[in-house]
Amino acid sequence: MSTISVSLPDAVMMDITERAQKNGFADVSEFVSQMIAKISDRQKQVEALAVEGINSGPSEPWDRQEIEAIRDGLRSRHGS
Repeated sequence: MSTISVSLPDAVMMDITERAQKNGFADVSEFVSQMIAKISDRQKQVEALAVEGINSGPSEPWDRQEIEAIRDGLRSRHGS
């Protein structure tokens, strides 16, 4: 296993330490390692979805009604 050294502002380190403790990690290093692994996995998922979208064929532009329906859905979920 490889190691790296990272300098963080005190406030960030305090936040990471608190999160690690709240989530039951043995130490900050274990917490950060798992978070980086999750980010890496998620990036792979996003890339796979992008490739799937590209391979699905040509797209068609949305019309005004479709765009408004998407906006309305976002507003209802996240507020105006």
